[in-house]
Amino acid sequence: MIIGSIKEKDSQETRVSLTPLIVNKLKNEGHSIILEKNYGIKSGYRDNEYIGAGAIISKSIEEICTQSDILSQISPPDASLLSLHNKEQLIIADFKKHLSYPSLPNIKYLHLEKVPRTSVAQSIDIQSTQATIRGYAGALHSLTASSRIAPQLMTGAATTKACSALIIGASITGLQAATVFKRQGCTVAIADINEQAEELTKSIGVNFIKIEKSDEIRSLLSDKNFILTAASSPTGNAPQIIGKEDLSHISSGTIIFDTTENNIEIHDNTKKTKDYKFYRNSTAERLFSTTASILWANSIYNLIKLIITEDDKYDLSLSYIAPTITTAP
Repeated sequence: MIIGSIKEKDSQETRVSLTPLIVNKLKNEGHSIILEKNYGIKSGYRDNEYIGAGAIISKSIEEICTQSDILSQISPPDASLLSLHNKEQLIIADFKKHLSYPSLPNIKYLHLEKVPRTSVAQSIDIQSTQATIRGYAGALHSLTASSRIAPQLMTGAATTKACSALIIGASITGLQAATVFKRQGCTVAIADINEQAEELTKSIGVNFIKIEKSDEIRSLLSDKNFILTAASSPTGNAPQIIGKEDLSHISSGTIIFDTTENNIEIHDNTKKTKDYKFYRNSTAERLFSTTASILWANSIYNLIKLIITEDDKYDLSLSYIAPTITTAP
């Protein structure tokens, strides 16, 4: 089986879907790996590492796209690269932001964003691993942006209070952010409308606040040093949680971090006022590209192990794989 990958078309993307370690594992299992020149630079991997792991490095994107039986990406490649493709191929990628991606003959698409978050599919769930890093990154960015030390500090001169952090949304991102704030000495609470989130919240040792109505959020915003939002709906969309009118209730010096595209009604991705500093980054996992790539690549390896058959074909019939596949009509 020929497995290929090219550099991501999004210039802001820092992650790769194949690391040298995974390339070596795939090579040892009889697969051929072909990668674009300077493929892993943004994730800290050089071509000589990939060559040492057994990969072939090519300058031709078209060659990689047309020769590969499986094309593994973070996001799908430009469809024009595949327009002349006449070989059966599987493209593995996150299509969440590419809903209008064209269907092409002979090509199957495996939507990583559709992998169910169940115990049986944990090893191939890229959404959960990347959300974990996003929560870590959001909390760490918030802590470093503050002019305050997070934990309680006792000195001969004075004692300072521990900072207070409010997480809105008991998602994987929110839970990871809460653990980071807690480890740094903050008092932490997670607010969520779902009462089932209470057990998860208490399992990491932080307080839980059940929200009955959206306007109750406003009363929680004062006296917080950090506010991080990580709320999503069952459809995966990010609802607006904090409106413009709510921002007047935020205490002076607060650091606000939105890990979604819409939880907070501020249109700028960064905004500094006399009362707060605001940051939005819905792909904060890119800040830790090496770790994010390691986790992504391991999921790809686990997935390939599941679908490759003994006769060097792929079987996409597993109950939790089949719903992720789309083909040309």
